[in-house]
Amino acid sequence: MSTPVSASIASLLVAQRDNILNEWVSSLLGLWSKNYPGSLNEAELRAQVDKLLGEVIEQFNAEHGTPEFDVIRARTIETIRQISISRAKQGFKPTDTAQLVFFLKNICTNALNSASGMDSSPRATMLIALQDVLDHLSLANFESYVETREKVIAQQSLSLQELSSPVVRMWDQILLLPLVGVVDTFRARQVTERLLEAISRYEAVVTIIDVTGVPVFDTGVARHIMKAVDAAQLLGSRIVITGISPEGAQTLTKLGISFEGVTSRATLRAGVAEAFAMINRRVLKIQPNTTNTQ
Repeated sequence: MSTPVSASIASLLVAQRDNILNEWVSSLLGLWSKNYPGSLNEAELRAQVDKLLGEVIEQFNAEHGTPEFDVIRARTIETIRQISISRAKQGFKPTDTAQLVFFLKNICTNALNSASGMDSSPRATMLIALQDVLDHLSLANFESYVETREKVIAQQSLSLQELSSPVVRMWDQILLLPLVGVVDTFRARQVTERLLEAISRYEAVVTIIDVTGVPVFDTGVARHIMKAVDAAQLLGSRIVITGISPEGAQTLTKLGISFEGVTSRATLRAGVAEAFAMINRRVLKIQPNTTNTQ
């Protein structure tokens, strides 16, 4: 059996359940519909919070510290985790997601304070017990949101890295690696691994590394690229570097950095032509067929 305080809270919540639910849904819709139009389904939201409210009531009906209470609390936390995860994936802000529990806490507190026929001492005890349960929910809500957002950001970061460093098979025996963005140690390692795998798979004779999209071409970037070049040459692929800007060329010259044994061309177009020449190919203009009609 639950304690008299918990039982009293449960009775109050059961008696006021419809009012609490309506006010809770109305408050959430008023906030979320304004900030995230089109992302909410009222019936789905009502079902979610109704389930959560029912599990909160079950907690107060169970004796604190018993296995039954622990099971109910775990189920309640899992319910709010699922709600929080869905909101995080929809791009909700942390403060807006946190309002899920804050609104419930305010509504239940107001219902308890407005209950008649209750002395101040029991009311204060009930408020403390109510806040203890809802504070646990707030913590679970926030932790779930942060965990989900971190996963989403990590997946997006990985996708951007893959998109910014694709190894493209341009032609038989020719690969193209267009670099875009900042080339740091971690990304350079990923690029090198992806490049070497592609060279081995396609038996590439020539690899074009285009650095047109690299905003800063300094000593660090040059060293990272040279490591990739050295590894690629060990696999038998000749390297053509394209897209070094005039400013980048001057910087590398001042720093005394040179790409020995590497063919360099100013533009990707020139680099592609050079790569074709290395495999004894060339691009020719097709003459249109002319047919004389009598």
